[in-house]
Amino acid sequence: MEMNDSKYRDLMLRFAKEIDDIGVTENMRKLIEDKCQSAPNRFGASAEEITAHFVYRHDGYMIEAKQTITIVVKTCK
Repeated sequence: MEMNDSKYRDLMLRFAKEIDDIGVTENMRKLIEDKCQSAPNRFGASAEEITAHFVYRHDGYMIEAKQTITIVVKTCK
């Protein structure tokens, strides 16, 4: 299956926008890229990062919230 350059660019731009909307950081992207380049025959690579976190304590109670972003890149058939 052959894909022309403009279709490929459109798909890559869409993918990049969706990755940014989800909240994947530049550090996560570089980590995945490094893992894939260090072992090209690797089945998959993943990274996880807490992008937002807060803790509220008052009168013996604690409320904690975390926003965790996970990215997984793997080969599929």
